[in-house]
Formats: sequence, C-alpha cells, structure tokens
Amino acid sequence: MADRREGRPRSIRDLVEGLSVRPDLRYGARRLDTADALREVLGEVLGTAVAARCRVGSINGTEARLECRDNATAFRARFYVPDILQAVAARLEADDVKSVRVTVSVHGWPVEGESEPRT
Repeated sequence: MADRREGRPRSIRDLVEGLSVRPDLRYGARRLDTADALREVLGEVLGTAVAARCRVGSINGTEARLECRDNATAFRARFYVPDILQAVAARLEADDVKSVRVTVSVHGWPVEGESEPRT
C-alpha cells in the first residue's frame, strides 16, 4: 500500500507493526487457533466415528458451538463437554473457550451416499 501523503510505498515491517496493534485482528487469529484446537480435540475425546458427525459451528466470545449431524450424536457429545473443555484448555494459553453448546444441524451436511453437501 502506498502512503498517500508522501507518495511512496510503506515497508512490510511498518504494515505488520500497524496490523499487530489492532485487537480485532489479534482476536480473529486467536479464534482460528481455538477452532483448530477444538477440531483436534474432537477426534481425541469423542473418537473418530462420533467426531466425523460433528463440526465446529461458530465461536461467539468464549462460547463455542458444536454442530452435530443427528440427535444421537449430539446427545453423546453433550456428555463429553467437560472433557472437551479440559482438553482445549490444555492446548491454549488463555481461557478462549469457557462453554460449549451442542446443537443439531443438518444444513450443509452431505446426504448419506452423496459426496457433496446440499445447499
């Protein structure tokens, strides 16, 4: 990007320093780290079969939403919420996730036998 006042390009170092002080961007990066940690933990805590039927839906503040494909999977995942929280806290430095809400959502999941999700 060019500095419009001086008519010359800004250095990469100046751009990175300018972006690193913005809390909205730092918080967004932490949210990505949290989502990655949740995905890793699901396979370990729930097992691969149950984790394949769950996905991280959203992270609002310190609450993560775990979307499950069906009621039976959601019912089972609710029992493991304390274990999920403990495993995520072990991976992350801060208390980025303090609660997990388990919901049932079939929107965007592939139909049995199909490879692509319906929209």
